[in-house]
Parts: sequence; C-alpha cells; structure tokens
Amino acid sequence: MLALTGILVLLVSACGTAGPSPASPTGSSASPSASGAPSGTVEPPASTAPGPTEPAASGGPTNEPNPTESASPGASGSFPIGTTDVCYGSLDTKGFFGSFAQAVPWPVYCVVLPTGWSVESGSYRLRDGGRLTIGYQRRADGARIVLDEGALCLDGTGCAPTETVAGTTGFGDRQAEYVTASDGSLAAVVDRGQNPSWLLTGTGMPPAEFQAIAAALHLIDQ
Repeated sequence: MLALTGILVLLVSACGTAGPSPASPTGSSASPSASGAPSGTVEPPASTAPGPTEPAASGGPTNEPNPTESASPGASGSFPIGTTDVCYGSLDTKGFFGSFAQAVPWPVYCVVLPTGWSVESGSYRLRDGGRLTIGYQRRADGARIVLDEGALCLDGTGCAPTETVAGTTGFGDRQAEYVTASDGSLAAVVDRGQNPSWLLTGTGMPPAEFQAIAAALHLIDQ
C-alpha cells in the first residue's frame, strides 16, 4: 500500500510540472521611413549659367579613337577666362572654348545667347587641323542651334547644306552665306569646303532671330 501511494505521488508530481512556454519572437523588420524616401542625399547636377543642366565631361559624344585628342564641355581649360567671358554657359564651357582656341592656329568663335538656352552636347578634336562642335537647345520651345567649326566634312559629317543660298548674313566679324532649307532649317556658312570653315545651323526659330545669333558670334582672342 505504501508503494502504491508513492507511485501516485510521483505521477501527480510529474503532471504538475509545467514545461517551458515557447518564447515569443523578438525580431522585427525595420519599418520604412515616414516619407518613403531613401536616406542618402543626391547631389544636384551642375547647371549652366544661367539655366539648365550641362553635360559632364564624359557626357558629350566625342566618337574619337584617341581620347587625348578630344574633349567636351565640362573639361576645364587653362585659357584666360577673360577672352571667353561672353560665351554662353558655365565656366567649364568657357574653358572648353578657350582650351580649343589656344590649341589651334585659326580663329575660333563661341555663341552668345540670351537666357533660356542650355548646352545640349559638345566635343572637339585636334587632328586634321582641329574641329569643334557644340549644340544648344532652348527649353521653352525646343529651338536648336549648332556651331561647327574647323575641319568640317572630312569624315562625312558636318558638311554645309547646299540648298537655297538666300544671300549673306553676319557671322561675328565675318560675312557668311545665308542658306534656307525646305524643312525650315537655316544655316550660315563661312569658307565652304575649306579647312578651316565655319557653320552655324538653326531650327525652330524665325530667320531674323537666327541671323541675330549668327551676327553676335564672339571671336575668341588668341
């Protein structure tokens, strides 16, 4: 009888022992910030003076096999900035023009524009006597102008248009052929077919405005 009592006590004791309860999970995923924005800050792109974004040094299409012979707006130059101070754009764009003007023996012109334009693309090379190409676009209406000077048409691009020659127009301190095309584009050409030659083309603007831009081209002192 005593032995049976002992067994019952052991059973009761075993049934009353509670096992450890499973622990509640303590890990939790971090909640997103209230704004949903990334925590890192993004630096704004460099801007033209006075307006829209200009391409960085690597942004201009150079298409040149030797990168030491090409550059684009954004590549700072050592040319005295005073000779390019009226050229449209940032200090880097002024340096771009100045560096090229210092490297070639012929006259180099830059564009002088009112506010509202931005540099669209640009590059230069020094081989074959040198060539510079730079384009601008006006944000308000999409009008475009492209200045191309130096060794034009040697590689099949940049050739002066051959449509209707409508007379002459100013090109900085020079006179240029004034060309109108059936698609509405306009051009001013100096020394067509020569090396160097100079070409300004424009689209999306009235002839009077284009001729005013051509006449205001600035000769960079060398």
